[in-house]
Amino acid sequence: MKRPKKGEYAPFYEGYLNAVPTRGTAQSLLKKTFKEALLLIGKLPEEKGDYAYEPGKWTIKQVLIHIIDAERVFGFRALWGIRGDRAQLPGFNQDFWMEQANVDNRSIKDLLKEWKTVRDGTLALLAQCSEEQSQTFIVASNWKVSVRALFFIIIGHQLHHMKVLSERYL
Repeated sequence: MKRPKKGEYAPFYEGYLNAVPTRGTAQSLLKKTFKEALLLIGKLPEEKGDYAYEPGKWTIKQVLIHIIDAERVFGFRALWGIRGDRAQLPGFNQDFWMEQANVDNRSIKDLLKEWKTVRDGTLALLAQCSEEQSQTFIVASNWKVSVRALFFIIIGHQLHHMKVLSERYL
């Protein structure tokens, strides 16, 4: 799958896509970045999961559920394009979603297990996506986006949050 070009995604995603390493396929990068996340987060003591670096900021567990939710949304959008649906998809408000994402009784380990399941689903979806399908455009959040851009946005979005976790939380 070729990498997306400018014009295949909303300008908002430029930062995420710039964070994606220039070497590697979508598949190899999805696998590599997940392993790196496990190394960064998997060793944390459970009590660290409720840490936020300042009042009003998400906790580590909330950041994790946000990454999981976003990957699900971007993956669904990719599926929408792969299957050729032409209906426009709505956006999602991460703050509204977080209001309903109760992670108080969840562990870091449990969230990582869920994320692994979601990542495996993303990889399975990617495996069935042809080069032609990857160039399909859908409209989501009132912006045109290609299927291939969505897979790379998943990677860049994760990398963005891993950088924030490394710099501000850990």
